[in-house]
Amino acid sequence: MKRICTSTLILCAGLASIAWAQQQKGGKPLAGYTQIVVEPYSVENSKHTKDFPAGEETHLQLRAIAALRASDIFEKVVDGNPKSSLEPPPSGPSSKEGKSTVILASTIIRFDKGSSAARFATWPLPVGVSKAKAHFVFRDAANNQQVLSFEKEAKFQATVTGGISTEEDQMSHIRGDLAEALVKEIKQNR
Repeated sequence: MKRICTSTLILCAGLASIAWAQQQKGGKPLAGYTQIVVEPYSVENSKHTKDFPAGEETHLQLRAIAALRASDIFEKVVDGNPKSSLEPPPSGPSSKEGKSTVILASTIIRFDKGSSAARFATWPLPVGVSKAKAHFVFRDAANNQQVLSFEKEAKFQATVTGGISTEEDQMSHIRGDLAEALVKEIKQNR
């Protein structure tokens, strides 16, 4: 019984310190930002990402930009890809007219392409599911200090098609889910 009480006290102390840290930041670390620069996505070079489709990181970034623009969370959403045909990212630390800018860097840290055969053979069970996990880091453009970071995972099961799908169907679903999860987390932190 004493061990349970000690564990409970440690858990409560941990939760209290998290709550205190959030109070110090106002609990909404992205609240003061009016602009966001979405840098090109990267893919971690590891055994966990070896099957990630080449070039897909560009599609992930563009989907995130589209989702952020559609959400109207920020006054301005900028494509941070220097090769982009869209507007260039703002130069200088923070933008003019008192508007503050946050920079979003995203890295794919895990990818499992799943198995169409397993999805088909076991449909509607969640077997052979495709998964992608991303790490998102927000930095203040003025001082390059990290403001917020989190990880989100997207899955593709293809239940409507009985497990049969193309790689493009899978990646389209994953792109949408990651963008949706990103927008939802940003809304909770503004």
